[in-house]
Amino acid sequence: MKINYSAVGLRIRKLRRQKFWTQEKLAEKAEIAPDYLCRIESGKKHPSLTTILLIAGALDTTVDDLLADVLKKDTSTMMKEEKSLLAGCTEKQKRFVIAICHSIKEEMIKYDRE
Repeated sequence: MKINYSAVGLRIRKLRRQKFWTQEKLAEKAEIAPDYLCRIESGKKHPSLTTILLIAGALDTTVDDLLADVLKKDTSTMMKEEKSLLAGCTEKQKRFVIAICHSIKEEMIKYDRE
């Protein structure tokens, strides 16, 4: 599976502009250097997973949204796993599982920032 870093950069730029943020503002919120963000948006730099998580968090979006072209190939497999995992659960149980996943994600982001 290959990541199209130019497409990732364009999605980051689009989301940043939708918030009317400068590169400097996003870089500050994501705790990365502005020139590094510039190179990511132009596709010249390949950010680490940690950096992608930081940018996604700063933009209040998901890594899925930033890596959309990579994940589309595996969506059907993921959906089958999710269905299987949640099969037989009540709606309340499903919401609980989702809440746990959100909490885990938040903790991973905090951990990666340390």
